Amino acid sequence: MTITERFSTVDITVHERMSFWDRIGIVNNAPVDIRPRPADLFNGALTVSSFGALSVARVTMTPPHGQSWEIALHDSEHVFVQLQDHGTSDLEQNGKRVRLESGGLTVLLGSQPYRISIDETTRFLVLKLPLPRVAARVGDLARLVGTSASSSDAALLSSFLHTLLAQEELARRPGRDEAVGDVLLDLVALTYHGVPAAPVPRPALGERWQQTVRDFVDRHLGEPELGATMIAERLGVTPRYVQMVFASLGTTTSAYVSGRRLELAATLLQRGGEQVSDVAFRVGFADLSYFYRSFRKRFGVSPKRYVAR
Repeated sequence: MTITERFSTVDITVHERMSFWDRIGIVNNAPVDIRPRPADLFNGALTVSSFGALSVARVTMTPPHGQSWEIALHDSEHVFVQLQDHGTSDLEQNGKRVRLESGGLTVLLGSQPYRISIDETTRFLVLKLPLPRVAARVGDLARLVGTSASSSDAALLSSFLHTLLAQEELARRPGRDEAVGDVLLDLVALTYHGVPAAPVPRPALGERWQQTVRDFVDRHLGEPELGATMIAERLGVTPRYVQMVFASLGTTTSAYVSGRRLELAATLLQRGGEQVSDVAFRVGFADLSYFYRSFRKRFGVSPKRYVAR
């Protein structure tokens, strides 16, 4: 079901506006680190609509003239597509610079900081999209950083986004989220269809997916609910697809997750300083007896003997 949230600095005390802006995040509650903080003239408004694993944010900002911001989203699982709606924005990421005029569009990687400079009241739309799903349609996203799709190339995407945001009740109907997400992803791919790039070989694409899933598992080992369903929800794919990725690695989701947890547990036990039970819970085992059985099966000894040897 579509969820829409609205925020504005209008009723916020002037000297607290940037702190408020930091807390809400520019895109869908993502942790945002903005440096430097603009002067007291800053004002901003934000509307975020979430469609399942995707979201669309409408951002309006009126920073002081010439102010440049360094923004870090700390999000390696998503890519952000910025569509300029009014005014201009100068963006820089990975040493690549692009100026967005009204109607223009560019790609930003959530895993790396970027700089934005605004000289006037500016309004833009930001799509937050699961990186694997975009990469599967577009290919190597790094090549798109610092490039701008023209207003004519982005016209269909822009039109759909404005219609979507203007007709919230239609988008709220049950079962629409996944369909809306598929349309947005297809329109992003269509927008960049003419951007020159070397074709992505299928084996390389598969290897990139495998690495994406493995990296996700390693970052979330401590979460007991880690499994095919959680991975699928966070990466914006189906549980069946996640199972296929692990099958291509010659294993299953549960076996791979359990193996990585046990490897991490063994490393932590070797370092010392923690009780066995603390280590077990830290790496995601909610059942201590199951952890003991699994550890013994994997390493041939109990956790305590493993530490003592």
